[in-house]
Amino acid sequence: MVERLGLALLIVGVGLAAYFGWTRLWLARNARHTLGLPDLNPGRPAVLYFTAPGCLPCQTVQRPALNELEARWHGRLQVLEVDAIERPDLADSWGVLAVPTTFVIDSHGQPRRVNHGVARLDRLAAQLADIGETPPAEFPREAEGAQLIAPSEEGTE
Repeated sequence: MVERLGLALLIVGVGLAAYFGWTRLWLARNARHTLGLPDLNPGRPAVLYFTAPGCLPCQTVQRPALNELEARWHGRLQVLEVDAIERPDLADSWGVLAVPTTFVIDSHGQPRRVNHGVARLDRLAAQLADIGETPPAEFPREAEGAQLIAPSEEGTE
């Protein structure tokens, strides 16, 4: 009985390690290659948002959260919206399997956080603050479940 429990925990641990390792490697690969985002302006943080026309959570939850975030940052934040149906090449290169998916990109153009599924306003704001981008004072710093993504080469610009 104890052996089976130990084996099950080992399998779950290996699965979680593989998932988080894959995400880190994938974002590091994207950081080294061209991001494929012609509208990305250097010097300002960005949120890359993959959506689709028939995505109800995208329209009812994610888009309003991004609109509010953009309004509170007063032009200091870029929100780049990509229709995954119209741009499957870009969605594939970013590894998007489902919408909505958002990526938090720092002011140096490096992807630093990824959110699979809906990311609410407070979570996105906290992720921006966690990567060193200066948010307006009214944002909370609570990011439940935020996934930390290390930049590919810390300190090199």
